[in-house]
Amino acid sequence: MSQKKQKSVREHKDYQSEVERLEFTKEYIKSVLEMSKGNKEQIVENLKAAFAELDTSDSSLSYMTLLTNAQYLELAESELERLASVIGKPYFSRINYTSSGDNKEEILYIGKASLFDRVNQTPIIVDWRSPIANVYYDGRLGDVSYDAYGEMQSGYLSLKRQYDIENGILKEIRDIDLTTHDELLQKSLSGKADNRLTEIVATIQNEQNEVIRASLKHPIIVQGAAGSGKTTIALHRISYFLYSSGYRFPPEKLMILAPNKLFIDYISAVLPDLGVNKINQTTYIEFMRNCLGKKIKLLSPNSKLMMLINSNEKSKRIQWVSSYKGSLEFKGIIDRYLKEIELNLAPSEDFIIEKSRLMRGDKLKRLFLKEFKYLPIYKRLDKIKNLLASDVRLKKSIILSKINSKYDDALEKALYSTRLDAEKRREKVVSIMDSKELRIKAVEQESKVAVKNYMDSFVKKDIFSLYKELMTSPERLQKYSTMLSEIECKKLTNYCQQVFAKNALELEDLAPLFYMKAKLEGIEEHYKMKSIFIDEAQDYSYFQFAALKEGFETDLFTIVGDLAQGIHSYRGLNSWEPLVKEIFPNANYQALQKSYRTTVEIMHLANDILSIMDKDLPKVEPVIRHGDKPRYTNIDPANLQQVKEIVEHDIHLLKEEKLNSIAIIGKTNAECLRIHKMLENSNLPIQLLEEKEDMKKGCVVILPSYLSKGLEFDAVLILTMEESYSEEELDIKLLYVAMTRPMHRLFLYASAPSELLLNRVNFDNFENE
Repeated sequence: MSQKKQKSVREHKDYQSEVERLEFTKEYIKSVLEMSKGNKEQIVENLKAAFAELDTSDSSLSYMTLLTNAQYLELAESELERLASVIGKPYFSRINYTSSGDNKEEILYIGKASLFDRVNQTPIIVDWRSPIANVYYDGRLGDVSYDAYGEMQSGYLSLKRQYDIENGILKEIRDIDLTTHDELLQKSLSGKADNRLTEIVATIQNEQNEVIRASLKHPIIVQGAAGSGKTTIALHRISYFLYSSGYRFPPEKLMILAPNKLFIDYISAVLPDLGVNKINQTTYIEFMRNCLGKKIKLLSPNSKLMMLINSNEKSKRIQWVSSYKGSLEFKGIIDRYLKEIELNLAPSEDFIIEKSRLMRGDKLKRLFLKEFKYLPIYKRLDKIKNLLASDVRLKKSIILSKINSKYDDALEKALYSTRLDAEKRREKVVSIMDSKELRIKAVEQESKVAVKNYMDSFVKKDIFSLYKELMTSPERLQKYSTMLSEIECKKLTNYCQQVFAKNALELEDLAPLFYMKAKLEGIEEHYKMKSIFIDEAQDYSYFQFAALKEGFETDLFTIVGDLAQGIHSYRGLNSWEPLVKEIFPNANYQALQKSYRTTVEIMHLANDILSIMDKDLPKVEPVIRHGDKPRYTNIDPANLQQVKEIVEHDIHLLKEEKLNSIAIIGKTNAECLRIHKMLENSNLPIQLLEEKEDMKKGCVVILPSYLSKGLEFDAVLILTMEESYSEEELDIKLLYVAMTRPMHRLFLYASAPSELLLNRVNFDNFENE
């Protein structure tokens, strides 16, 4: 700490009392941790005792004792870890609040964990997710109000104070009012990329807080500009969700659908810090592979993306097919196809056992189409089968009783008939008894196979076969379509036939398959999530969202994305409006246009690049944090030694500035391989990053533009060797994504400014070397 800062913090009027409060809090946490160790040992002893007492003949009381102790131990360990993790920085802010109608002012310290005085239950630390903490994030000094579990509370906020605490030492105190600039936010933004996510809870802004605490009973869709904190918001909303509704939604029923494995690694350190454990973290592809229950060979979506970069007739055809398979119109085709499958499977024949009708065909049809409509189609057949089997068990004895009664009456008549002589009477009795035996035997035999024989006429084809039958037949496709022409049907089926010929599928095939599985077979219970969080949502299609909603049987989605970064928009999603109107009509929609990542200078250049597109996309508003202008350097890609020396020199300069998180971004994988080959004998630690790899700490990572989406670095070098950026929409979006990754510095290298579209922007927005 500098002498100037040390002096300023010590000069604060409450410095001594705040230091004493911090020491008290740390000591209290230490005492709680020590006490908890003793409690844990007692719980373990209770568990041992419960195990010893438990036997199979015991009542459920012993089992409940065991279960309660086990659950409490898990809870205690979780709270213990959380308290231990915050002891070096137990809180980050304080508010002085007086509730309306109460003259007593409360002094509340806000942190990542809650802690109460065990004697009088007064709060020592208030969890940032609690309702009262909302006053810190949203409230200004003066009259304030907040929602506490559906009831509005009002009061007066007389103080809003922020702390900078490092390793248990109070470094700074800041009192916030209407005119005070948020220095803590500025400090966070000027920090390094490798620890910014874990400290963001202290600097959540008003508009971000609104999204985090938005109604948990409705889906929410967030259009967030690059650097607006979309990922941060999604992670904190999960934490808030578990805090507010964890009693109804265990973490095992929550899921993050991440864009790739690299992204999961990026956020993995943040979730435990927010008190989030056991939540499902997976990619869309991985989840679909597991859920569909078949080993799927999938053609690389990124290879397709690289093909689409080269705009030609073939790429236009690929783009059209992908867009159509992701559309709600295609969902309509699948719906009509499934409706016909449903009608064809609907029972219509009477269910009969040996001349006896047990159930009418029209009743079975009504049950299948109406009464059991809440079930997936194939499970309705299972329900019908069980119903018939139950009916056979109930009515078999009745049928046998009727047969016995009928033949016993006939036998009695034959025995006492005066019209028959003795011989004919004997023949008649034998005939009646033989017929009775045959009928009873027939009932016994048919009752064993009647259900199977009846159900055998209903063929359950697997979803992959049904989908292939649809997508390889232009006649069948046109039959269920309301808009496709004959030529378009042939174009679509020809393309699909080429994919199926490789025994493969595309990512765009997963949504219809998942949707068909949900409608026909049902999704297994352990795959059904109660709440889903999707980041980089702009890369999904409308059909993907509709299928996920259908399969999970919930609309509790948190969907965050940025249309300006929609490099996979060929799948069809280019507006949030259909998502809100047709798929999630109950959704809240919010737009976040402030960027907290990059400097004003970098964001101005990125905005210029984005404006080249003829799209109605709002300009991103950078938070006022200035830095160096992006720097452009002319290079000769043919002279690899020269390019290598220039790049190495600049990286060394960045490292001297203590900017350690550095990325070199190429347009494609092929470009990155060229860059890596050029630098492989460098004295710098270099990592050519692949999608399923973790980033190695301290390495300069080389990665393609599409893979950089969602990540952030201290500094970024955008290098073009053989692949330039054109004015096609996809190229502009890829360049925009790359430009919005750095927090502090952006370097650009090309043989000419036009290679990076810099000839189309304001030259005042970058330095030309």
